[in-house]
Order: sequence, then C-alpha cells, then structure tokens
Amino acid sequence: MMEHLKCDLKCLSRDILADIMARLDGSTLASAACTCSDLRGIARNQRLWKQLCNSTWPSTALDEAQHLISSSTDGFRRFYADSYPLISNDHKDANNYFPIQPTLISPSNFALFIDVYYREKCITSSVLDGIPMETDFGQDDDTTTGLMSWVLNCPFKVVPSDINDEDIEDGDDGHDFVSLVGKADDRCNELKEGIRLSWVLLDKKRGKAGNLSSWKPLSVKKIWASNGDYIIHFGCIIPVQESLQLPHNLAKCLIVARCNIEEKRGYLRWKEVSMHIEDTSGAYVNGGKSLIILNQALYCSRSNNRHAVKKGYIQFEGRKQEIIRKKKLEETMADWLVHLRSMHIEDTSGAYVNGGKSLIILNQALYCSRSNNRHAVKKGYIQFEGRKQEIIRKKKLEETMADWLCISFEVPMDLGTYIGLNWVRHTYWRRGYPF
Repeated sequence: MMEHLKCDLKCLSRDILADIMARLDGSTLASAACTCSDLRGIARNQRLWKQLCNSTWPSTALDEAQHLISSSTDGFRRFYADSYPLISNDHKDANNYFPIQPTLISPSNFALFIDVYYREKCITSSVLDGIPMETDFGQDDDTTTGLMSWVLNCPFKVVPSDINDEDIEDGDDGHDFVSLVGKADDRCNELKEGIRLSWVLLDKKRGKAGNLSSWKPLSVKKIWASNGDYIIHFGCIIPVQESLQLPHNLAKCLIVARCNIEEKRGYLRWKEVSMHIEDTSGAYVNGGKSLIILNQALYCSRSNNRHAVKKGYIQFEGRKQEIIRKKKLEETMADWLVHLRSMHIEDTSGAYVNGGKSLIILNQALYCSRSNNRHAVKKGYIQFEGRKQEIIRKKKLEETMADWLCISFEVPMDLGTYIGLNWVRHTYWRRGYPF
C-alpha cells in the first residue's frame, strides 16, 4: 500500500522546494527529508545546511571557518546535527560508548567556534584553528617537546585573544557593545535572560563536533568590588572514563565570560571569555587529561532539553560542595589535633591521659555544669592540685620506704615495695585518710 503512495510535492519545481526548505529550521528540515526521496535529495544539499549554520552560528560564516567545516564529508549538515543539541550528563557514556582514544591528542586537532548573543543578536564571533597555546611553540624540536610536555601537565585554560575589549578607548563603542535599557544596581537577572553563548568544539580530522556550552547562563554574579564587572558561567558536565581517575568519573567544562556594564552610557562591554576543565573537587584538570576529556565530550549523549542540562550541572555542584565540605571538615579536625598537641589532659596523679580517653573527656566537658563565679572555678583547680600533690607525696614516700628496707635489711625490691606500700597505707589509715 505504501509503495503506491505518491508525493504531492512532485508537481512543484525543485527550485521552489529548495526555496521552501531553506526557510525551515534544522529539526523540521531533517523531518521533511524523511517523507520522500525528492525532499531527501534536496535536504542533503550542503548549501541549505551552510545557510542554516551561518544563521545559527555566525562564526561559521567567517572566512577562516569555511575550510574547517567543508573539508569533511557532509560538513555543514553533520556540524549542525552535532552542535545544535547540548551535551548531557549520562553515566552510561563513561565506559560504554566512547571510542578507543588515540595515543596522542594534539591541541592542533581541534577548532573552536565561539558566538556570543544578546537578546537574540550576535554581538561577537570568533574562530580558533587549534588551541591558542600551541602558537607559542618554537621551531626547535627539543624546545617544542619540552613546552608541549609542560602544557600537558599544567592546568588547562583556553583564552581567545580576539574576544577582548580591554584596549578599546572610552570614546569608541567597539563592535561588541550592546545598549541596555534603564538603570539598575544589579543587572544579573537582565544578563541571565539576555546573554547566550555557543562554544562549539570541532575535531578537524574526524569531522566530529559538540557544543560545550549550556547556551543559557548557569550563573551570573556581580563583582561588587569592581565598577560594573560581571562574571557569567556557561558549560557542560562530561562523564569520563575511570582510567582518568577523576572523582565520581565526572568533569565540568566551565566557560567563564566577563563583561562590564557602563551605567552612565548604558553599554555592555564584552571583556573576556575563557574555558577550563574542573573535577568535582573544584581542581583544574591538567592539559593532557583536558584534551582527552574534550575528545570524549564529542561522543557524549546529546539533549535538546535545557532543563536536563541544568539539572546535571546542579547535581555536579552538589557533589562538589559535598567534597569541599568533607575537605574542610578534615582540615578542621587536623587543625584541632594540632592545637590538641599543645593541650593535654592529666589525672590527679599527674599522668597524661591517652588520646582515646581525652576525646571522651573533652566530649563530656561540653555537658558539664557552668558557672560565672571565677573564684569557684579557681577553687576547684586548687583542690585538684592539692589532691595531685598529696598523691605525688605518697608515691615518693612509698618509694623512699621501699629503698630504705632494701638497703637496711637487704629485702628484695618487690617485698620492700610491698611492705612500704602497706606501711604508708596503715599510717594514713591511722590519720583518717581512706584507701
């Protein structure tokens, strides 16, 4: 029955169909390609997908981006399919779906496509062919190897140099200034609703891409110590393989954007965008592991559900705070033990109490009676010292009596000690001291 169905769109010319499909968004265009062979053929036209990519990510329309995308098979169509959905945190990815990792991942294998939007208008775009740090390597092979080793073992951070207005003069609005409406002491909510960021990573050799950004801000904070500076966080949570030995087998790709709002002129000045990788303890991941994580991110699950992406970020931050809390508790305990070494607990014989009993005594001290009478506290201390001195005096008397018996009557030490002890006890009993 299905074989005899005919496509009613065949009566339209191919040019008209192509013009209609050029007006569709990516998901609708992909759905239309599944209806009949004619639409499928038109939907595979790279010109349509290039136009769609250019409108979604203006960075792909830059001259330096053309050869990076078009060089791979189904370049723009595959780029859109990989980059439009966001990376989601799925633990099943960590050990089941990642391909075999290459023995060496070079920073030059990747390209970055960065686009910043405000109120659905692109305000700045940038393309980076390779990780920027690699451009600092010299010509000498030994020097290059040494620098590469240093980069791979140091904390990893990417800072595109062309997304920066620090050198723009005050009288120049620049290309990435945006007019703001009204005046406010805190623009966090306005920036959270208006700012969008895309950070697409492309593996040039395999043609695989992925969007490392959360699209919407994950957090916006005002730096109150500065004059109108704001820090905006984007990013994604990447499940990683156990071989990387990261806590919870998770990593956070954090994109930090910094901007300044000039309230007098009503402008937003974009200052810097940077990216780095963190584990759940908040520590920066080094360059070698970061490159592996970025490569794994290209093969993670995708989702168009922005709430699911935000939920994964919240769960990651919860684990991070738990680790930080435990670490602070350990540091507090360590500090307490250090201070404990300068404090000790004695019994009435003057002997130090061991650590286990000391902890029990300190805990019991929290539940003892209290008094604002300083003299009563001092009186208790004097009574304790009196008992302590009495015990020490009795002990010395026992030792003196034992020594006298041993020397005078050649009594064995054990017997002398026994006689001396009983003599002292008998003497104190006659004086009314209980034993």
